Amino acid sequence: MADLKRWTLNRHIAVSLLAITAAMAMIPKAEAAEETCFKTPTPVMSLGFGSRYEADSKTRSDIDEDSDAAVTKALKPIDQFIQNLAKVVSKAETEKDVATRRQYQRCVVDSIYAWAKADALNDMRTFNAKLSIPARIGGLAILFAESRDQVPGLHDRERIVEKWLQKRGQEIVYFFENEATKGAARNNLRAWASLAVGEVGVLNRDRGLVEWAILSNNTMIVNASPDGSLPLEMNRQRYALHYQLHAMAPLVTSVARICDAGYGKGGADLEKLQTMARFSVAAVKDPKIVQKINGKSQTVKPGLKNNLSAIAWLEPYVALSNDLEMKAEFEALRPMSNTKLGGNLTKLYDGRRVSCTISAQN
Repeated sequence: MADLKRWTLNRHIAVSLLAITAAMAMIPKAEAAEETCFKTPTPVMSLGFGSRYEADSKTRSDIDEDSDAAVTKALKPIDQFIQNLAKVVSKAETEKDVATRRQYQRCVVDSIYAWAKADALNDMRTFNAKLSIPARIGGLAILFAESRDQVPGLHDRERIVEKWLQKRGQEIVYFFENEATKGAARNNLRAWASLAVGEVGVLNRDRGLVEWAILSNNTMIVNASPDGSLPLEMNRQRYALHYQLHAMAPLVTSVARICDAGYGKGGADLEKLQTMARFSVAAVKDPKIVQKINGKSQTVKPGLKNNLSAIAWLEPYVALSNDLEMKAEFEALRPMSNTKLGGNLTKLYDGRRVSCTISAQN
């Protein structure tokens, strides 16, 4: 009888030890899941805010501090979401372990899917909200593009994300074709819209959206001055260089990504784009170049090192143009990152050569 009791006790102890061991084994897995992702924020459904600028600022260069703060606050949840996604995408790009890399990619797809399922960003209630949303849709679309079709079992979720982005892209086109002011329809805001619509078009194999983006990009390049400056941005007084860079970022990235997807450059003058890129870099090194154009000292602090995020588009530019002289300008400053352009752009483009040969079948 005593032997039976001892056997029963030992058995209970062994079972308990197995349970403890199993529980402890789960801890690293839980911690790993937390390390490869973040808590998806509540989807933002609606936005409605005014302009960052004073009502009587004809050049949109006089900041209204209270309104500016309100706009930044309204957009912060979306921008923080994009920043978190970009960090995960960048980790995936450098991760050598396949299983861990897929966990990062799953994180991105699942997080954006949560917003797509909720039909996020479907209610842009003001003119300025409609102007601001393309840069965010573009950022989400690129980060999703860098993560989709990598993890088995996510096909259905990925199709839902693609259709959600397609709706937002179609809304952007409608706004810029029917509601945007003449200036907004041609300046940096159009470039951000082009990046978003082109990326969404590529994701959905929607040639209509892609062609709209190609035409928008070509118009931006054609309208640039012979010296490479953008006239509408040069009118922005002391913010002129800031907005020149703000236009170049989506413009160059859009041209490169559409070419890379096999849709070609649609007749875009890449030599003119080179002039625009070189003007922009020269002006960052010496903002007085812009001051000579519009007579105003610039807010941009001189030097490439002081403007890394604003010039991160140089990575897709060099991949597109093979402009080795420009590459030498920023090579020592790598890595170059911009969350709305895909995160770590050095990882995305270093050593790559983007071809504008047409290969897309749709």
